[in-house]
Amino acid sequence: MRNRYRSPADPLKLVIVRDMWLTGFDAPCMHTLYVDKPMKGHGLMQAIARVNRVFRDKPSGLVVDYIGTAADLKNALAHYSESDQSRTGVDQREAVDALLTALDVVHCMFSGVDYLAALNGTPDDRIRILPTAIEHALTLPVVDKKGKPIESGDRKLEQETLHGCGLG
Repeated sequence: MRNRYRSPADPLKLVIVRDMWLTGFDAPCMHTLYVDKPMKGHGLMQAIARVNRVFRDKPSGLVVDYIGTAADLKNALAHYSESDQSRTGVDQREAVDALLTALDVVHCMFSGVDYLAALNGTPDDRIRILPTAIEHALTLPVVDKKGKPIESGDRKLEQETLHGCGLG
C-alpha cells in the first residue's frame, strides 16, 4: 500500500490512516489531509508535512481541520521561522468572504430552480428536484472573458457568466 500511494500514476486516490503514516511516511504527491483527531507539537507538524510538499504542479497542500487544531498549529509553528509562520493558514475574514461569494454564485446559478424544496424537503423531494437542477446547471450559458458564448465541450464556468446576477 505504501508504494502504491507514493506513485502519482496509481489509481489509488484515498487512504484513511492513523499514527504511523501521519508521522513516518512521505508522499509528495499527497495533496489533502483531513484532520479529525487531536494532534499537537511535532506530531502535528509532521502530519502537515505529509501534504505540504511542492510536487510537479502542486504548489502546496491543503489541511482540512474538522476539530479546531488551529491553536495547536500556531503553538507548533512557534518553533519554526517567521517566514514559515507567515505562509501558513488563510485569514479567517478572507475565507468567510470567499465562502459567501461562492454561495452567492451558486444561488445565482440556480435562480429559477426550486432548490429550497430539496434542502428543506424529504428524500423524495430531493430525488425529484435533482434531475431538474442538474439539467439547469448543464444548460447555463458559458461565455469567455469577452462575453462571447463558448459552444465547445469546455464547460468551465467563467465569472462573466454570472454578470446577469451582478456577480460577474
